[in-house]
Order: sequence, then C-alpha cells, then structure tokens
Amino acid sequence: MTDADAYIDAAAGLMGLAIAPDHRAGVRRFLGIAAEMAAVLDQVPLDDGALELAPAYLPPGRPRPDPTA
Repeated sequence: MTDADAYIDAAAGLMGLAIAPDHRAGVRRFLGIAAEMAAVLDQVPLDDGALELAPAYLPPGRPRPDPTA
C-alpha cells in the first residue's frame, strides 16, 4: 500500500465515502496532480505582511456578518 492509498482510505473513511476499486487509480492520479500543483505554489515566496484577502461573496439581501460578534 502506498502513502496515497493510505490517504485515500483514511480520507474516504472520515467522509463515509465509498470508493469503488475501479475508481482508485483515478483518485490516486488526481492526488498526484494536486501534489504537483501544491509543489509549484509552495515555491512562490509570499510576504505574510502583504497578504490581502478577497471579500467573500454574499448573495443580494443577505446581511454581512458582524466581525466583532
């Protein structure tokens, strides 16, 4: 069993998700692609002081939550 297989088993178990044996290879392949994308992003230097978060979208008519509450 590979690390990816162990992760698939653990994550699927936590979510109560059954993964068919025919789909495991695709799930494993996607995890590999996701790991490659994360590795690229990890190489980008970020200044934590310059971090600016985008505002969250709220549908019309929904009040914005009070951040002090």
